[in-house]
Amino acid sequence: MARRKRKHIPLSEQLAAALACLLESDVRTVMRRHQTPAKSVIRLFTMDHIALHAFGGSDKWWNLDPRVRGPELKAKDAKDTGRAAKVVRIRANPLRPGIKVITRPKPKRASRWGSRPLRSQNNLRKRSK
Repeated sequence: MARRKRKHIPLSEQLAAALACLLESDVRTVMRRHQTPAKSVIRLFTMDHIALHAFGGSDKWWNLDPRVRGPELKAKDAKDTGRAAKVVRIRANPLRPGIKVITRPKPKRASRWGSRPLRSQNNLRKRSK
């Protein structure tokens, strides 16, 4: 059997090459000229869910969209977090959405002073006259 002429290309190098295709062409050209390490190219991206977990999404490749990190993605993530939290709240209490579910009521503490209100000084003076 003939021996391979080249080594296996590491998966991180393959991933960096694929992700670099999503960058703008001038940025990609500069990174290639400077031979930017694969790790640095990969760090520019984050995997964004197409369908959120709250809506039945998964962590499989078909539900992930590689996005360049930046302020637009940060704003989208904040909105997604709010949407997912609302779904969780609604599922926790389907009859009254947005209301926090109390699992057990707090027990009432017995009063030291009994159930009748204390009489004020004015009421005592009026009765004594």
